[in-house]
Amino acid sequence: MNSSANLTGEKEDHKVAAVFDTEPDARGTAKAICEETSLTDEQVTVLSPNDRHQGKELEPEDQGIWRTLVRSHIGLGIAGAVAGFVLFLILSALGVGFIAQNTVVAASVMTVIAAAIGMLVAGAVTLRPDHTPYLMKAQAALSEGKYVLAVHASSLEQLQEAKSLLDARNVKTMPTI
Repeated sequence: MNSSANLTGEKEDHKVAAVFDTEPDARGTAKAICEETSLTDEQVTVLSPNDRHQGKELEPEDQGIWRTLVRSHIGLGIAGAVAGFVLFLILSALGVGFIAQNTVVAASVMTVIAAAIGMLVAGAVTLRPDHTPYLMKAQAALSEGKYVLAVHASSLEQLQEAKSLLDARNVKTMPTI
């Protein structure tokens, strides 16, 4: 997807975490992912319980979150406003009494309310609730002394490639959407 048309501002906004008991297992699987899929070494990270910057490795794109906030609010706010105005036009064409008698107020109110709804949805996009299970599973495993393989895919196809390889090896995974 073209990054300018994407609501999120992250380059690699699809992630999957896999938990391993030993470091050699995690590193071997990471190597296999790099060799057998289109993912690169930069997209695959093995975290150990002793790593100092675990959060940065799990969610490396701090600036991407800010870009997501701006892009999603502008894009979904405008989309909501357009949808509200289109709804106004439809109701006006149908001859709904309140709309026909108060065209300027109705158009303004419907446009503003729909824009606000669009921005509320943008807030949910910015929070990325799909990342919470991924982060919780990875951090819980690290606190238990296990190793985490974090894959940062730039497309759904790359995410599926990584998941397929991990599933073939019977590794439990936690992907984002």
